[in-house]
Amino acid sequence: MNHLHNVITIIFCSFAASAANAHPATAHNNDRFVFGAEFDRDHVHTDSVHAVSGHHLRTMGTSSIATDELGESLELHGPGLDGQGAYVLIADSVDQFGDMPARELTVTSWVRIDEPTRWGGILSAVSDNGDREKGWVLGYDNDSFTFGISTTGADDGDGAMTYLNGKTAFESGHWYMVTATFDGESARLYVNGKLDAQTTAQHGEILYEQQTPIAVGAYIDSNELHTMQGRIRNVYLFDEAITPEQIAMEYERNSVIAELQPESEIQLEWTVEPFLCYATQRSISVLCELPVPAEVRLRYRPAVGDVREIHSSEKSGIHTIRIDGLEPGEPYYYEVIAESPEGTRVQTDPMSFQTAVERGKAFTFVMIGDTQSNPDVVKRVSDIAWSHRPNFVSIAGDLVTTGTNKSHWTHHFFPNMRPLINRVPIFPILGNHEQNARHYYEYMDLPDPEYYYSFSYGDADYFMLDSEKPMGPGSEQYLWLEDKLASSDARWKFVVHHRPPYSSDENDHGNSWLGPTTLGDQNPRQMVPLYEKYGVDIVFNGHVHVYERTFPLRDGQAVEHNGVIYMTIGGGGGGLEDFTPFNPWFGSKKVSTHHICYVEIVGGHLRMQAIDDQGRLFDQIEIRK
Repeated sequence: MNHLHNVITIIFCSFAASAANAHPATAHNNDRFVFGAEFDRDHVHTDSVHAVSGHHLRTMGTSSIATDELGESLELHGPGLDGQGAYVLIADSVDQFGDMPARELTVTSWVRIDEPTRWGGILSAVSDNGDREKGWVLGYDNDSFTFGISTTGADDGDGAMTYLNGKTAFESGHWYMVTATFDGESARLYVNGKLDAQTTAQHGEILYEQQTPIAVGAYIDSNELHTMQGRIRNVYLFDEAITPEQIAMEYERNSVIAELQPESEIQLEWTVEPFLCYATQRSISVLCELPVPAEVRLRYRPAVGDVREIHSSEKSGIHTIRIDGLEPGEPYYYEVIAESPEGTRVQTDPMSFQTAVERGKAFTFVMIGDTQSNPDVVKRVSDIAWSHRPNFVSIAGDLVTTGTNKSHWTHHFFPNMRPLINRVPIFPILGNHEQNARHYYEYMDLPDPEYYYSFSYGDADYFMLDSEKPMGPGSEQYLWLEDKLASSDARWKFVVHHRPPYSSDENDHGNSWLGPTTLGDQNPRQMVPLYEKYGVDIVFNGHVHVYERTFPLRDGQAVEHNGVIYMTIGGGGGGLEDFTPFNPWFGSKKVSTHHICYVEIVGGHLRMQAIDDQGRLFDQIEIRK
């Protein structure tokens, strides 16, 4: 076993993953060495890692020691049934870790990525929440390595990240030495000893969010966790920018690692089977996800006509294929085929979809809310919806329990929404449980900016809003909605957002058993004047896990005609809730049960049926215009 060289003048010493098995047993005595870890049997124990820098690390999720002809590494496995992907936690926070590089840094690692994803992390000390962007992260994005950093020189008040995206396209299962440096004036990314990207956009001191976790094998901050699937040999951090010559020399000395041939371990199979999203009269999106690089093509045809074929532009991860040039209201048949470079192939059964109908045509749709927490319930609810063969389904937020947890999408939401979403397009909105996570935006193909949008179907216009963002007068969504409503010529107008402006929930808006309650969320209630001014017919909401329908409302009171009906339809899967011990002025019908709402529109006639997860009708209304 080699020991670290105590050479101050050459910081990048032989401990950085030497080709045979340089697994250091003593810490470097140079004060520019901040952190280092070798992932072998000498340092990795059941649920901990003893770093060569003396730090004690914790392994999270499922990992194991992997052996190849040149030594050992830590294999990080993907999310299991518990939804936890594997990573190594260095410290719960930057503050807990102590001294981090301030003016300069070098971070380097030998890694093998087995499943390319977006927002992957190799070594992460980053906080990227909305406009608040601090820290740094060495990682990868789909098929290239990345380095992001935030400094005082580019600070806009909350910090601003700059991400370097490397030019080298890495291959799954192959080993790479990935290195990033910052010298106070420029940031550089190196792959296998060669400069891959650089920028001078960042300069000055490195900014940190003191409560940010520090981790190996994950992109992690206070509300996101993207874990790596692959292997990691080692990782080192210095508070000095190593020279390009030293980086190149270190790679050349260990380049035999990069020559290791990958084992064929990950099978070509659907991570997310193809599903439908956002149909118009002329187009529809088909999305799917695969764990390994593959060529994906979609074949489709009308009921009578020739087969056409579209190839995905993506090479790995999530594939989004938009089919254009279709005819309104017509059925089509499609199949999706994926083929790996080795010739392995997966293929769906033939499936169908239908484009949106034109004005004047009858149609049906299903509303579901809060498909979270209980997979068995979600499956029953989606199967009830599918049994009615609706034209489309809209989901009023909280599709999953935790939006940042990928397994909640891949193991809970998508599998239990089939066969409905294989054949019926979905039109979702964000809820609070999505946490505005990237998974939502990556899996859904919606008009920009995606957190609000509109669409037309038959004689109806739909306005989809994000009630987690400001909705008051002067806000972006308020101004957008007023413009859209004012220009709408649709016979029927519907609004969908997650939080209800009127609700009889017992405790979401104050404990109604003991004291005052606002009886609804005050943020979306600011939109009510617009709904009334422009003749919105029904506002669909979720969030509260019950069914509730108000009387038609206008000017703060129930009316017989020309009022807006508010419907809470949060019975898609989440644990059921209860109502106030009294009936508020707006309350018409209340039932605490899992359910869907099935809506039919023929010209000026609308009929809505509320159906529980056993298929029983428990409420119905009709509106005529």
